[in-house]
Amino acid sequence: MKHVFFVLAAALVACCPSFAQEESSDFAEYGVGLGISPFGPSLNLTHNLSEKTSLFVGIGAFSGDNPVSPEVSGVTFDATGETNWVGFFINHRPFDDADWFRVNTGIGIGGIEGTLTDQADASHTYNVRYQNNPVGYLGVGVGAKPVKGIQVGFDVGALHTGGPNITGTGDLASNIGDTFGFGRVLPNFQLSVSYGF
Repeated sequence: MKHVFFVLAAALVACCPSFAQEESSDFAEYGVGLGISPFGPSLNLTHNLSEKTSLFVGIGAFSGDNPVSPEVSGVTFDATGETNWVGFFINHRPFDDADWFRVNTGIGIGGIEGTLTDQADASHTYNVRYQNNPVGYLGVGVGAKPVKGIQVGFDVGALHTGGPNITGTGDLASNIGDTFGFGRVLPNFQLSVSYGF
């Protein structure tokens, strides 16, 4: 959880100075950038349809250890994860006086899989797999204006899924499905840096 707060604080420090500055009126029709989220690093391509509306396409993947050890019904697990996804998102800036604020919605297609291993008993494991496609996304963001040059953005939202398929060697599968980060709604945040042209 400390990692989440650190990323949030770093994103706000990076983004906030740009809010107070007057941005150039140089409209950027396109953008390319990199993002980082709990679902892995991503390459993001942007087509700014207007100063208010942008189309984002992102592709990302991750494979490795989860830095957080989830606890379910008093049992602490080591977690590993693997993702592979592509997403299509529409960003809209609804307020003329706050063009740094965005509403973000779209869909993601791909897979999310995780393995939980009991820290006290390596034979007590669970596989958590999200296979239903597409999934919906709704969130809000700050920064990432449609202007030329380097832009920083930060997004917070949630993936809405049909829920995971959970299999394992114990009787906690239903409890895992009710745990934060393993349910039907998956939290997401992303820090991105892009270049508009």
